[in-house]
Amino acid sequence: MDMEDVRLSSWARSATVLYAADSGADRLIGLGFEPVVVGDFDSFSSLADASGLRLVQTPGQDTTDCDKLLALAHEDGFSEITLTCVEGDLPDHVLATLSSAAACNLRVRIAYRRGIGWIVKEGSPATVSTAPGQRVSLMPITACAGVGLDGVQWPLIDASLAPAGLVSVSNRADGTAVRAEVGEGAALLFVETSEVGW
Repeated sequence: MDMEDVRLSSWARSATVLYAADSGADRLIGLGFEPVVVGDFDSFSSLADASGLRLVQTPGQDTTDCDKLLALAHEDGFSEITLTCVEGDLPDHVLATLSSAAACNLRVRIAYRRGIGWIVKEGSPATVSTAPGQRVSLMPITACAGVGLDGVQWPLIDASLAPAGLVSVSNRADGTAVRAEVGEGAALLFVETSEVGW
C-alpha cells in the first residue's frame, strides 16, 4: 500500500459515513471499504462488484458528481463533511470541487496532502489551531466582502478579496489560532501542516 492509500484509508476509517463520487468509489472498494456511491456512474468501473453497497445514481450533467455527493450528505442529515482526494491533475475538477463546496449547505473541510482547508462564507467563520510560523492562506472562491483574518502576520480587516484581485497567500500564523470570516462570498482558508501528509 503506497502512502496515498495509507492516508486515504486513515481518513476513511474516521468517517461516520463514507461517501464516494463515481470513480472515487473504485479506489475505496479496492482498499476494502464499502462507501455509499454517488454520481452519474459514467466512470464507476466497479459497478459489477458493488452488490450490497448503497448506490445513488443521479444522471444529468447540470450538476457535478461532487454536487451530487454533497447534496446527498445534506439529505442524509449531515451538517458537515470532509472531502479528500480532490487534488488531482485536472484543474477543472479542482476548481469545480471548490465551487461545489462553496455553494452547498454543509460546513466543508478539505484534507489536502500538505494541510487542511475550510470553506469560509457568510455565517460560517473558521477558527483553526496553529503554531507560530505555520503557513496560512485565505483564497477567495468568489468575490468576497467583509473579510477578516486574525492571528496572522498580515491580518485582514473588513477586506475585499476576489479571484482576480486581492488574495492572502502564504501568510504566517503568529500565534496558536487563526480566525477567518467572510461577510459576503466564499473563500478557502488553508493551513499547511508541519509535514507532508494528512
